[in-house]
Amino acid sequence: MSPTKEAAIELIKSLRDDCTMDDIQYHLFVRRSVERGLKDIDEGRVFSIEEMERRVGQWLVSSGRTASQ
Repeated sequence: MSPTKEAAIELIKSLRDDCTMDDIQYHLFVRRSVERGLKDIDEGRVFSIEEMERRVGQWLVSSGRTASQ
């Protein structure tokens, strides 16, 4: 069995017996998001807080908002 399938099965086994399909999907999504984030860090795809603040500021201005809204 592949490591990915094993990890998914273990995650599902760790959930409560009364979990829903939505619960399973959510937990799989969160796990994958964290894995992608950690991979980005390992590969140097990160920004400083200052750079993110600058980018968010640009997005707010381009959408017609200001940082105080």
